[in-house]
Amino acid sequence: MDSIRGVRGYLPLAAALLALMTGSALAGGTLRIAMTASDVPTTTGAPDNGYEGVRFLGYPVFEGLVLWNLTSADKLAEIRPGLAERWEQDANDKAKWIFHLRKGVKFHDGSEFNVDAAIWNLDRYYKKDAKQFDPPGGAVAQARNPFVAGYRKIDDYTIEISNPRPLSYFPNMLPYMLYSSPAQFEKSGSWAEFAKSPSGTGPFKISEFKPRVSVTLSRHEGYWDTGKVAKLDRMILFPMPEATTRLAALRSGQVDWIEVP
Repeated sequence: MDSIRGVRGYLPLAAALLALMTGSALAGGTLRIAMTASDVPTTTGAPDNGYEGVRFLGYPVFEGLVLWNLTSADKLAEIRPGLAERWEQDANDKAKWIFHLRKGVKFHDGSEFNVDAAIWNLDRYYKKDAKQFDPPGGAVAQARNPFVAGYRKIDDYTIEISNPRPLSYFPNMLPYMLYSSPAQFEKSGSWAEFAKSPSGTGPFKISEFKPRVSVTLSRHEGYWDTGKVAKLDRMILFPMPEATTRLAALRSGQVDWIEVP
């Protein structure tokens, strides 16, 4: 439960960012943000730079079976359905969870999200002999969620995930595990190449990536949740680890929003 409590300290910040992205007062246009990160977080769907990376290059671009409800910046976030529209514990074995995936969801590259894509991503994180196994991403995923003991396909839109023991809070661990496009990985051939042209299912897609300089996110017009299509046209994220540099960038008009301190 420590990891659940620990992450909630940053969720109000993520909610504030979400309000900036979706608020009608900022409809259209470009929002330029100076992050405290020392580099552009990885763009593969398994962002580094801790929760800073998840906040900026995780949730806006990639999604999990379960998401945080970030509609309010003044209270702790609860979970809500994401790529899974509902879930329940197996009636006969409480160490197993059944997730019913949302139909009609497509990755930014146009490929379909289904159980095969979900299992492919779980193999990415947990199966060391899989072609797509991602050692850095797998290390982060397994540290944040060490409770995935197994998984199997029930049908095209139903997956079973098993735990080492019954865990009532297991769905709360799933917002940290984000899903990337298997088709785009196969086209790219490696995670290093995938990072140059990523594909997730989120409300923004990565349209330009300049290592160590910036990353540009553009509104995904085909986002599956029509009520949460981004209002902004674009966001440009700049890594600026020094507080004085961020403040100077804000005062000079180089950026519109900075993280403090």
